[in-house]
Amino acid sequence: MNIKEKKIELRRKAEEVRSSILEEERKVKSAQICDKVVERLETLLQLEPSVRRKPTLFTYMPVKTEVDVTPVMEACWKRHWRVVVPKVVPAYKQMKLFEVRSYADLERGSWGIREPVAKAQQLYDIRQLDVALVPGLAFDLNMGRLGYGGGFYDRFMQQYVRTGLPKPYIIAAAFEQQIISEVPMGLFDFHINELITESRMIVERGESRR
Repeated sequence: MNIKEKKIELRRKAEEVRSSILEEERKVKSAQICDKVVERLETLLQLEPSVRRKPTLFTYMPVKTEVDVTPVMEACWKRHWRVVVPKVVPAYKQMKLFEVRSYADLERGSWGIREPVAKAQQLYDIRQLDVALVPGLAFDLNMGRLGYGGGFYDRFMQQYVRTGLPKPYIIAAAFEQQIISEVPMGLFDFHINELITESRMIVERGESRR
């Protein structure tokens, strides 16, 4: 079985596992995860005084059985941190980023996922992203990520590789049930820096905090 076939099978299993989490349990765990993410952002988004812009979080809009990270956005808005979310351009298999300042800046878009309204301000300079909160179906303790197969996030992160720019600090918010023994990683797949679940925070050096 090659890496593509392995990923297809792992995605199927991961979807089943995540969907098996009862709705009430998912809500409770999502809230616990968001509290931990915001706690980390309090540290990660403290920029040097010489930086003349708002701290910036790039996040996704949750769908179906994903961790509901919208409370993280709300916490950022309260702190006057900038929040940007993607709009998918299917024809070019790319994502464009736009600032959202409230839920009024969002509407239903591709695949029923909320995305920025047409009048939202686009962020062109990817160097301004300080932290990226990324979705995924499964993760491992080596910071491997199993995406949904579209490659949108992998292509986005490749922009940093091609240009030699430093990536933002990459966090994944996931349920404990989403952690697997190993995610098969291809040449263009990116690793995350930190994995946050309802019970622990795991950073790339292998440290784990409850």
